[in-house]
Amino acid sequence: MNSDYNPQSYQADESAPTPLRGTYAGTQGASAPPSLPPKRSSFMSGCLTAMLGFFAFFCLLVLLIFMLGKGCVKLVGELAESGSGFPGTFSESEERVSKRYVERISAASNQEIALIEVKGVIVFDNVQRYASARRIGRELRAARKDAAVKAIILDMDSPGGEVVASDEIRHQVLACREAGKPVLVCMRSLGASGGYFIASAADWIVANRLTFTGSIGVIISSYQIQGLLEKIGVQPEVYRSGDMKDMLNPSRPRSAAEREYVQGMVQSSFREFCQVVAEGRSAYEDADAVAQASFADGRILSGQDALQLGLVDQLGYFEDALLKARELAEAPEASLVRFSSTPSFMDFIFSMQQRMPLSLQSLMPQNHFSPEPGKLYYISPELCY
Repeated sequence: MNSDYNPQSYQADESAPTPLRGTYAGTQGASAPPSLPPKRSSFMSGCLTAMLGFFAFFCLLVLLIFMLGKGCVKLVGELAESGSGFPGTFSESEERVSKRYVERISAASNQEIALIEVKGVIVFDNVQRYASARRIGRELRAARKDAAVKAIILDMDSPGGEVVASDEIRHQVLACREAGKPVLVCMRSLGASGGYFIASAADWIVANRLTFTGSIGVIISSYQIQGLLEKIGVQPEVYRSGDMKDMLNPSRPRSAAEREYVQGMVQSSFREFCQVVAEGRSAYEDADAVAQASFADGRILSGQDALQLGLVDQLGYFEDALLKARELAEAPEASLVRFSSTPSFMDFIFSMQQRMPLSLQSLMPQNHFSPEPGKLYYISPELCY
């Protein structure tokens, strides 16, 4: 080893040339091996992984909520069966029908007056906008099977609706009466046509003096667009097995036989309406008496006029109907309980699926109800606007 070496005096030669890019530092001018390609960014793959993880978490969360919801429904139904009087319980007979206290006089009393809404145009199955016969029938069945319910009030504000849907609800009203539970109707602004068809089956009808009711009659509608089709050059072709198979075809005029047949259907349904009124109202002996009355032309009546004609029993307000319900049920301390259907998670999914196919009509503003061509209605069209 050289003893003259002094590490403190060692300095790099600043005049030494800087190694060129692509060469080894130790051997100037020598070619360096090719550099590695830059590493790609993992940002997109990270985002994709996060999205997949979030989607999986969301699916698990929805499944958990659905399972918990079914468990809660079962638990609360068991509480109702045990007679716990838990507020907001589900009816023991229909686990998708909930009960909520509206007015409670005595906590010690377990007697109830069921309140069920009949509001909007009466159709068979549309729980979002109209009075659904499926929903109302389910709630009436639940009230009929509930031992705590002593009477039922139908809170009505309806211009009427489909013939069959109205009859479905009336059938459940009669079943409640046969079970020994009085049914009352409280008419708000409207209790006309199909609404009155239902109300006539009740034990007692309370109407406001300004209520629009009556409109006892039947209507069926179609269109006649033959002239329009001719103007735009459209010629429909129809192949039918019989002359009546397309009797409401809007692209051609009606034959005399068709008009007579359709009118016969209307009159038959009207006769049924008159029979229902005669069975429910003691002021009229039979269907002929109703058909010959002044209101049989389908006119609208005020609550005051309806009282004079024997079509309602009392003028008043909801509190009057509630007092009468407690009287008929012989339950002066009965609580007022609202029955309402509770859609399940699968109902929500299926309702979304049913709304998926869009039509031109579904995109138009829905300001009023339009009767569907070809359907029989107990309805007051002038009250639907």
